[in-house]
Amino acid sequence: MAWLRVLVAVVLLPMLAASGLAQQPNEAVRVALVIANEAYQQAPISGALQRGRTVAQALSVGGFDVVTVENADRNALRQAIAGFASKLRRGAQVVVFYSGHAVQQRNRNFLVSTQNSAEGAVDLDEIVDPLIVARPASALIFLDAGRDNPWQGKAKGLLPLEPMDGIAVLFPTAPGKALPGGADRAVEAWLKAIRTPGLEMAQALKQVRETVSRETRRNQQVWLSAEPPKGLVITPVFQPVAVALGSRAVIPPPQTPGVTQDAAYDLAFWESIRNSRNAAEYRAYLDAYPNGRFALLARTREQEYRAGPAAPASTAVAVAAPPAVPQPATSVPQRDCAGCPELIAIPAGSFQMGSNDLYEFEKPVHPVSIHGFYLGAREVTFEEWDLCIDQGGCNFRPDDRGLGRGKRPVTDIHWNDANAYLTWLSARTGKRYRLPTESEWEYAARAGTTTVYPWGQALEKERANCVGCNDQKRGNTVPAGQFPANAFGLYDMAGNAAEWVADCWSESYRSAPRDGSAYTVGGCRERVLRGGSFNNDPRYLRSAARFKYEADVRFYTNGFRVARDR
Repeated sequence: MAWLRVLVAVVLLPMLAASGLAQQPNEAVRVALVIANEAYQQAPISGALQRGRTVAQALSVGGFDVVTVENADRNALRQAIAGFASKLRRGAQVVVFYSGHAVQQRNRNFLVSTQNSAEGAVDLDEIVDPLIVARPASALIFLDAGRDNPWQGKAKGLLPLEPMDGIAVLFPTAPGKALPGGADRAVEAWLKAIRTPGLEMAQALKQVRETVSRETRRNQQVWLSAEPPKGLVITPVFQPVAVALGSRAVIPPPQTPGVTQDAAYDLAFWESIRNSRNAAEYRAYLDAYPNGRFALLARTREQEYRAGPAAPASTAVAVAAPPAVPQPATSVPQRDCAGCPELIAIPAGSFQMGSNDLYEFEKPVHPVSIHGFYLGAREVTFEEWDLCIDQGGCNFRPDDRGLGRGKRPVTDIHWNDANAYLTWLSARTGKRYRLPTESEWEYAARAGTTTVYPWGQALEKERANCVGCNDQKRGNTVPAGQFPANAFGLYDMAGNAAEWVADCWSESYRSAPRDGSAYTVGGCRERVLRGGSFNNDPRYLRSAARFKYEADVRFYTNGFRVARDR
């Protein structure tokens, strides 16, 4: 198979170089792909989604740009892989995690999509080949697969992969052997290892192999194609502190004779939260130091404070009050034409944009002044999109994935598709339609609030469509407007479909406009998405939450809503 990989490299390298993928070796990029398929009709896999989400969370905490997809059919798998491949750069640090069924055919391994057939499978080489071309500094592919399934025929387990420069492949059991049912020891051991601050991947994998071998009495042997090169560390030292505590920084302690660096870090972390009454901060400590010096006390306090409402953290963080608080909208929704999206008049005002709670790219919190504008009361629906197709304004017909069209928000739309619709709508009405800017979107989502969510500080059930938001698991979009509107009368600003906005992606708000306009740079390929989707957990539904995607890549969770100038 080596000759095939050489051929692929020869064909792909010029294409990737032209698209900007071939970068300088020193460029520090951390990219991950997490695929979790559980809902196989003939052979469901219990716990695959939870494993995928836990892995994605650990990678996000470690600063990885994570592409995730769950219960994906073949098209969704390939779109996720394409989005992941577009982010690869030479010298990158890369992790791929797949939990689901896999089969071996034609001397290759295939990942089985939830179409429940071998014909709906995707060749593992579609992930491996872009990696080879990109030449990562260090990469790991973890295939939580090899279970018996109806599509594998007589072959058992997975085929071994040849050693590749910079790329290690891990199977939870030996090639050619079926993974025991319910055996997720390798994933559990790996998650525990990679959460250790500063631990190299090679050492983490050594721990995984030893743990699984010991716990199964050598009945299950983790297989590794090659040792990953040095430099791949999932949880950098202090990273969990920065993520969990946001603006409350922990200062590295001075070195004390007889005190190890890890013990000093343990003590520094504890000292920063020791007077807190916030259960989440004790959980952050336990995640970083599960066997730490203060672990028993941390567990006790976590349970105590989780039982009641969290009191303010031990160190107060001052945030300037907004210069002007917008009042709830009182205007009657309006339409500019038959079949046009319904609009809400958003009043002018000022607010504090961003958050110091989680991610660096949501900082710093800064004041923004907003001019009055109109915003779609709901996300653009399939019904509204299909009218654009019928009248020749749009030429792409997205798949509804068998869920029906009508009032459900249109998804599988990239940024350029959305702008084609807005151009058609502007020509049809004679008014200037556009995407909202990122600051307009957050201002409208907050609707005068300063809390984590538009409805308050904590998640409340039946407020939005997301993973973990409700007792009933939906797993897809629902017709727009089923959940309560915010104070401006806007529906689904949190969850359902992720929404494109006008801005280019930025790694922080240091250069962000303060006048409500969009942040743009020449030739930007990544645009901002807001609001989270049905496929995201509640972190992505926060009013300040933001994430990015390639402007010309379609994905089945992504849609948009319209804005219009007054």
